[in-house]
Amino acid sequence: MDLAAYLSEHKIKPANFAAKINVPPSTITRILRGERDPRGATIRKIVDGTDGLVTAGELLRGCAPAASEQAA
Repeated sequence: MDLAAYLSEHKIKPANFAAKINVPPSTITRILRGERDPRGATIRKIVDGTDGLVTAGELLRGCAPAASEQAA
């Protein structure tokens, strides 16, 4: 399950989730918009904060560079 789906399903606002896991609200907003890839500590906080329903693999899925970027 991705983070957006988790928040929607559980009716949790991004800012409230951010407060729950002790990260700035902008961090969650940027992750949801695809503007920022989560890093180690934030990934762990999200996984723990969702009781494992959002996995590290799901969070990292969009982090791999596109094939066109790899060729450059």
